[in-house]
Amino acid sequence: MAIGEAKLNAILQLLGTGSVPSASTRFAGGIGYRVNRDAAADPQNVWQSLFTIAGGLIAITGLIGVRTVIQAGGASTMQFRHSVGPTVLDAGTLAVTAQDVGTIYVLTGDTTDPIVAGAAGVAVMGGKLVATSTTYGSVPLFIVGAGTIDVTMTAAAGTGSTRYILTYIPLDDGVTVV
Repeated sequence: MAIGEAKLNAILQLLGTGSVPSASTRFAGGIGYRVNRDAAADPQNVWQSLFTIAGGLIAITGLIGVRTVIQAGGASTMQFRHSVGPTVLDAGTLAVTAQDVGTIYVLTGDTTDPIVAGAAGVAVMGGKLVATSTTYGSVPLFIVGAGTIDVTMTAAAGTGSTRYILTYIPLDDGVTVV
């Protein structure tokens, strides 16, 4: 008897984590689970929730933005935060104005670093813990509990659009990320 791919994936996820991930979550190999957020207009001078974490702790292994519409208007910067505290996850100094469609934005794991950008899909190094570290690409970037992962864009005028990808490893049973 053949089992459909969707059922097989659900069984493998259940066996691998001790809990069933939400329907929007997909297993992403060694970097844990992946949750996608469709492209939406960039928020202007306000914090916009991207992902909601409930039920326990997760290790964030990647937080990635991909430009889908060029940011127009005045000078604009991008910053991520976790809602508890709130705690910023980067320095908030990456200028995103007029960056091409396909530009990739990645956190480094050091809250004093700006987000790293790869213009028009150029490869970027993610997960650099500190400039003097010998453990580039180490996971996790951050350990966080229940709350939201948010983004803001400072903007004088005009907006662009970005889609987001969060990869994580659940540290508690029953954790959901949507």
